[in-house]
Amino acid sequence: MLYSELLQNLYVKMKRIYYFLCFAIFFTLIGNGTVLYAQFNNNYWAFGDSVGINWANPASPTLFNSKVRGRGSCVSLSDSIGIRIYSHSNYTTALFNQSKTYNRFDVPIPSSDSLYVEGWYHEMLLIPHPGNDSLVYLLTIGVNTFDGLYYTLINYKANSDSGQVIQKNVALQQVPAFDGLTAVQHGNGRDWWVLFKEWDGAGLTGNNITYKYKVDVNGISQYSAQSIGSNNSTGLGQICINKLSNKIAFVNLRGLVSIYDFDRCSGQLSQPITIEAERSSSPYPYYISAAFSPDDSKLYVMSVSPANLPGESDTLFQYDLIAPNIPASKQIIYIYPTYESGMGNMKMAPDNKIYITAADEIASIPYPDSLFTTINNNLSVINYPDSLGAACNFQPFSFNLGAGRTYFGLPNNPDYELGAWVGSPCDTLTVSLSPNPSPEERGAIMQAWFNPSGI
Repeated sequence: MLYSELLQNLYVKMKRIYYFLCFAIFFTLIGNGTVLYAQFNNNYWAFGDSVGINWANPASPTLFNSKVRGRGSCVSLSDSIGIRIYSHSNYTTALFNQSKTYNRFDVPIPSSDSLYVEGWYHEMLLIPHPGNDSLVYLLTIGVNTFDGLYYTLINYKANSDSGQVIQKNVALQQVPAFDGLTAVQHGNGRDWWVLFKEWDGAGLTGNNITYKYKVDVNGISQYSAQSIGSNNSTGLGQICINKLSNKIAFVNLRGLVSIYDFDRCSGQLSQPITIEAERSSSPYPYYISAAFSPDDSKLYVMSVSPANLPGESDTLFQYDLIAPNIPASKQIIYIYPTYESGMGNMKMAPDNKIYITAADEIASIPYPDSLFTTINNNLSVINYPDSLGAACNFQPFSFNLGAGRTYFGLPNNPDYELGAWVGSPCDTLTVSLSPNPSPEERGAIMQAWFNPSGI
């Protein structure tokens, strides 16, 4: 046999092995009932003053420079290419109606400024359009000026990825919104639930209303307004979601700490547990942020100094959610030694550690260009958040941000990698075979995915 014929035979065999492996991987996926619809990931954070963190390798995150210059609300959306679009509320003295949105080239998207935001902390979301992989919804809420929920529709791939605004500041709801806009991927792995809570705008009358919107191939529509759990009478705090996205925690300035079960199929909240009720009078604990541990056994809550006064310090608490008496399990993890460290938000990263940001409140906002301090140039880290008490290994100001600095905000990004709730009643979009697929079933898949004539 000629040498060229040997090479040709080897080439054919290698192609067969390649197709066989692809074919095996495909059947493994569909045999488990899983096909990923989401193309986005959780790898990129953009926040603070120029900060960017790339978590593609969670064990060794890298830094990059972003165009974010904001003290609070910020969001970012990324895929295999990298960060594709990100936005933030500004930190100018005119806090209201100040925002900027950037494409993947760090260039402002035309007409994407002046969105309805007010300089809070969780008032923005980026949600992919389930029916068009070029479109994203940039949702914003008005806490006490614009009142309500709004969306701006952006084609982030338009004009060679420069981006184009299709619709802007479209009203969905016009009630004063608690600063806690959040989203959870629907159990079908394609659609989304968007949640926010109402307050009265003055802090005089409490309510327990949660508004829920569904984002699907047809757009955004209100799904329900559910009254459940303890009343909220403030506009500031956080709604946070656990790693499995089946539990939601709610904290506010007047001391409310509560958790709920969440059904990704129906969007319903249930089984409310009030760990701490709102206090009827001051002093209030000013709970500003919360985060679940990866295994859902712990809840961390940040209490902030209300007036940045000497003698008052921010405090990080931990609750043991599997304790017989959850309120009694509350313990102090850390008291910040100086009132100038204005602690802000916390968020679990892809490495399963919880990161906490802070602003240096001795300085003006925005910071002078030359001001780099231990407080504003680092994040604090809960290294082992599943562990009880001191074993969680909290390390203040231990993650250095290089040329970047923090204020109070961290990206209000939902979990873009959550995917379908496999085996649930609403898992209707996955591809699957019967337990013992017939030759016809396999043949149909074979014709669609395997082309023998290509060998």
